[in-house]
Amino acid sequence: MSHNLHETLKQLRKQRGLSQQELADHFGYKSFTTIQKWEDGSSLPPTKLLSQLASFYHVSLEELLGSPRQIAVPILGTVRGGPLRPAEQEFSGIEYIEPSEGNPDNHFYLEVIGDSMINARILPGDLVYVRRQTTVESGDIAVVLVGDEATVKRVYFRNDALILHPENPSYADLVFTDAECETKPVRILGKVIHIKIKV
Repeated sequence: MSHNLHETLKQLRKQRGLSQQELADHFGYKSFTTIQKWEDGSSLPPTKLLSQLASFYHVSLEELLGSPRQIAVPILGTVRGGPLRPAEQEFSGIEYIEPSEGNPDNHFYLEVIGDSMINARILPGDLVYVRRQTTVESGDIAVVLVGDEATVKRVYFRNDALILHPENPSYADLVFTDAECETKPVRILGKVIHIKIKV
């Protein structure tokens, strides 16, 4: 079976001999264009509908989301690679990883917006693959929550201070004392393990 959700959905519908309109009718959509978008990959079924689609087609959710060789990992909204902005913890899609790349329960993808990490080859539109962890080594690239705003930066620990270092000379370091880390608060959400580059 296909690795891509949109191809899998198209395959399963055709195997059942259904038109896009018939499937739309079954799930209460007025027009077949919603189904068409799921199948061309321009949009995704709502998360709660994925399990309904799996049971409708008599397949497991794992079969629907990817082959056993690959694991589906959620893309959770966006993260600034520049000025801080509110963290958008919204499910916005699925990417696939090999089983050797980790447990999907402990990992997630975030889409980068902003250009503060361009010298680390992290560009706007890229996906950073993040392992959930609350501590990192000095020099690691991490996703950090400052108040309710998320950013991706290189993290350094110096003289009882946490330094969030951009990889772009146009941006200044963000420096937080231990006290500020408590009050703001500043917390590490996870370590960036790899990047999927948007071409």
